Amino acid sequence: MFFLKFTKKENLRVLKLTNYEGHFKIEPLYPGWGVTIGNTLRRVLLSSLEGYAIYSVKIEGVDHEFATIKGVKEDMTEIILNLKKIRFKKKIEDEQDPGEKFNIIIKNEKEEITAGDLGEYIHLFEIINPDLIILNKNKFISLNITIVIKKGIGYVPSDSDSDSDSDSEENEKHINTNGTISMDSIFTPIKKVKYTIENCSVSKNSTYERLFFEIKTDGTINPKDALIKASNLVIRHFKLLSNKKISLNYNKKYKKKKQTNENYLKLRNLLNSSLERKNLSVRTLNCLKKAKILTWGDLIKSNPTNFKYLGKKSLEELDLIMKKLTIYYGMNLEDYNKNKNKNKNKNKNKKNI
Repeated sequence: MFFLKFTKKENLRVLKLTNYEGHFKIEPLYPGWGVTIGNTLRRVLLSSLEGYAIYSVKIEGVDHEFATIKGVKEDMTEIILNLKKIRFKKKIEDEQDPGEKFNIIIKNEKEEITAGDLGEYIHLFEIINPDLIILNKNKFISLNITIVIKKGIGYVPSDSDSDSDSDSEENEKHINTNGTISMDSIFTPIKKVKYTIENCSVSKNSTYERLFFEIKTDGTINPKDALIKASNLVIRHFKLLSNKKISLNYNKKYKKKKQTNENYLKLRNLLNSSLERKNLSVRTLNCLKKAKILTWGDLIKSNPTNFKYLGKKSLEELDLIMKKLTIYYGMNLEDYNKNKNKNKNKNKNKKNI
């Protein structure tokens, strides 16, 4: 009944929609499903949607990310922080997108350089925030800037992006030999996701739930499209758990290994344990101690015909307990000894390391 209601078109309603913000209402939901759907979509929206960001920057005459530029008010660190805030939207989406490199030459007499000024040279992308100030310079200063824009997911720090050798001194500074500086890249187009849950009534039943969803983006993706993409990502991952995708062939081997390991551990603990732990009578215990049999391992290796002090009742008592423990005189302990030796060798190797 519930799932039939959930498939109706009016389950999802758009309350507000702009390029930057979207409010959605989903109802009716079965009790508990509000937080299930809300939390799942929120996590996917914030972590798994693709976007574009500047991957690296190079300014002619700049040697490292802490340098100052003659005639420019901001130092290189401030310029990098401003470049990170530029939001890009690709005009034509490509299936294969390794990254686009753009060379920007600023020769104008403007003192204030904005993201829109850079956008004149970046023809494959639309800059969503063209009024963002990148730097302030003297009128007659010219700059030669090269940037690389890449597609990615979430937030990627500069040390992860660097193409140079991780052991090199240059990589520690996130700068290559040619002066290219790797940047922290904020790819995610989602700025904020919030959801609230309320009770709603269905056929006089007030236990159903209503889910309100608020999504704020950077303008590179419509909030409704973001919600659809996140939903499709969840669906694709849950399809991996459908009956057609799950193979149970490995279970037999796994169970055998598990049973073997458990049986070995139980046997090892039993053979090393004292005879007193199984509530043997005092007379039987004393007789076995005289024969220097102190553990169940000693008992298995011994021959009952050599027990001088044990009477008929004591032997019957031992036989009864050994049957319960599934052990017997003369039991083959080769497998146990092999595993024991392997563990000893492993421990020796660990100590040597």
